[in-house]
Amino acid sequence: MGAFVFFILATLASQCSHVHGQYYKDKFESFIKTSVYSYYEKKIRPINDQTKALDVEIAFSAVAINGLDAAGGALEIVGILTATWQNDLLIFNTSPDWNGLEGLLFPQNNLWRPTLVLDNSATSLTEVGDSSYRIRIDANGKHEWTIGLVATSACSVDVTNFPFDSHSCELIFTPWGTTSSEVTLSPKATTVDRTHYSESSEWTFQSSSLASSTKDNTSYLTITINLKRDPGYFFVNLMMPITVVALLNILVFLLPSECGERVGYAVTIFLTFAVYLDIITATLPKSTDSTSKLANYLISMVILGALTSLMIIISLYVYHKDEEAPIPSWLIKLSTCLHCKCKIKSTSVAPSRTSSPTAKKPIGPGSIKVGIGSRQNTFDFELRNLDKGRRQVPIGFPEKAPIVNFPDGSVYDDDDDDEEIDVDWHYVSASLDYLFCFITFWVTLGLSCFFLLPLAFV
Repeated sequence: MGAFVFFILATLASQCSHVHGQYYKDKFESFIKTSVYSYYEKKIRPINDQTKALDVEIAFSAVAINGLDAAGGALEIVGILTATWQNDLLIFNTSPDWNGLEGLLFPQNNLWRPTLVLDNSATSLTEVGDSSYRIRIDANGKHEWTIGLVATSACSVDVTNFPFDSHSCELIFTPWGTTSSEVTLSPKATTVDRTHYSESSEWTFQSSSLASSTKDNTSYLTITINLKRDPGYFFVNLMMPITVVALLNILVFLLPSECGERVGYAVTIFLTFAVYLDIITATLPKSTDSTSKLANYLISMVILGALTSLMIIISLYVYHKDEEAPIPSWLIKLSTCLHCKCKIKSTSVAPSRTSSPTAKKPIGPGSIKVGIGSRQNTFDFELRNLDKGRRQVPIGFPEKAPIVNFPDGSVYDDDDDDEEIDVDWHYVSASLDYLFCFITFWVTLGLSCFFLLPLAFV
């Protein structure tokens, strides 16, 4: 019995639904045939006074930033464009016939619509929209056209502060084929809607704006999007290794000259800088309008790496120079000064020559041993008793003030600065390493402060 009742009720509901659907179908066909839509012409601008311009309001909602190609100067963005205008030729009242229905959807090809084109497109100048999109109309003639958009626009980038750079990109729309006296574009909102926006892993959406303008009797709507790059990836994978390699470039002078890897080490550092420079130039635009500080730093380090290799070659050339070759006096002076011994007498000797000072021995009252540098000679002096015979000093002195050993073990040294230093080519090579290391350190520090330090305050 229950099953029979359920069957009867289901049959009645199906028939009522069919009748109800058929009713609205008949009403819609009647609307198409009898309302203003029956004689509506989509080729005419939907405005009563054809001497006036039709205003189209534009709103934009960002969905995602697919990427900003700095090298190609193009922004790819996914968004939703909504165009709204008033159609004076298609106004009707659906309340009596449609039970308060607020609007109807029609295929976009059945109604007039503005021919919107992305004027600064980086791919092609084609009309936005698709035949599958629809236009919603209400009884008062308001039309709303919602378009899904994947746009690639040209964007002028400034990579001076790469990878801490910020960019301002624009989407410029225009009603193609119409003048500003026929169709004008105006912003419906002052900013881009980010309700459905998905954050990018590389770019941070900072701010946006919408503004209309007229140029050459054509209306334009400009959507400005301000983006800032997230520097984390490039800082870890680019800037930190470059800084470490710059420090390693200085340490090459600490390797001993006997080590055969000094030149290979320097050349390896030079090639490392060249590889990083190639990586950066592939990321940045090929333009001289703005050059990256990081790229300029790498160019400077490549030059410094080449100069470091040259300095190592010079140092090794000096180190392996013929032992019997004379050393120029200016080079001897430079070498001793670099060791902070400018006031000490130096002589040029062959590396095979060795000097072993003779140990000073106590002297008797008739003679003393005088040592100058690494050589010692015996001189006879008339001694004078001073301090009641507790100390004896010579009355006369040789050409250079001697070092005197007295019987009581005390030493008399009138001029310690007359010590001699034997300078050979190995000594000169080590001195040049000190000089080159000093120069490389301060040049590297100066370049780092000039190019990299300002990036920390961007």
